[in-house]
Amino acid sequence: MRQLWLSILLVAALASSARAAPPTEQSIVGSWRLISLQSIVEGEEASPRQPFGDHPFGRLVITADHHMMAYIAKPDRKPPAGPADAAALLQSMIAYTGKFDIEGDKFTTTVDGAWNEVFKSQKQVRYFVVAGDRLTIRTGGETGVIPGKKTVGVLVWEREH
Repeated sequence: MRQLWLSILLVAALASSARAAPPTEQSIVGSWRLISLQSIVEGEEASPRQPFGDHPFGRLVITADHHMMAYIAKPDRKPPAGPADAAALLQSMIAYTGKFDIEGDKFTTTVDGAWNEVFKSQKQVRYFVVAGDRLTIRTGGETGVIPGKKTVGVLVWEREH
């Protein structure tokens, strides 16, 4: 599994025409639009999942004073027709906010609000690479997207100007 996510991360980082620079706090400040999201579930041999489809919608906002907000959703969400539909909408999105710290390429968020309480149960640790206007983030651990399963997610973001 480790080799598979490393391959995905490398391909995503190399897909950018710009050279990857050492990550800095300033290099990730801004507003980012989600380009792709793939998840690899521990113990599954199937190819990576795309839990939010081929064209997920997402925004990531990172401020210089160490606050962040993330929102990711399936692009085909519709207003609920009843309680069951409303509950199902929670499985088609991710949203959380918090204060973060950076050490090298490690981005750690202490979540203060989330759509799913599993995100508040422990600090959210991510690893990142910036190449020009592309930000590639690797996740790991338990996820609210696939509850109870350990996953590695690779998200590719594009800076919004």
